[in-house]
Amino acid sequence: MSARDQMALPKIDPSYVIVGNIPVVIRESFLPRIIDMGERVIKESRKITKNGLWGPFCLEAILTPNEEIRVFEISARIVAGTNPYVEGSPYTALKYNEPMSTGRRVAREIKIAIKKGKLGKVLG
Repeated sequence: MSARDQMALPKIDPSYVIVGNIPVVIRESFLPRIIDMGERVIKESRKITKNGLWGPFCLEAILTPNEEIRVFEISARIVAGTNPYVEGSPYTALKYNEPMSTGRRVAREIKIAIKKGKLGKVLG
């Protein structure tokens, strides 16, 4: 809806309740910065707790007009950035050579850990 049409409407105070997510594929040139951000989150988490953050997490962010990445939330669970991909994100297809949802990847890693006798390590 255009700004002109919005201005013609009565004043509405939106609640900003998130009711859904739309996945996006980021420009490849941003990947090194985003990966670095994720690695820094893990590093900082090890200062808070011995094993640090483990498992899937999501950095929810916006991109400014100056191409600065601004994280506004860290979701330390399978949520917004991961669950819209029923068959996995385009990146997981590159890594696993098949569709791979986050839940399926976690299940696979647990099965592998059980076979190797390392379930305790995987569960933190």
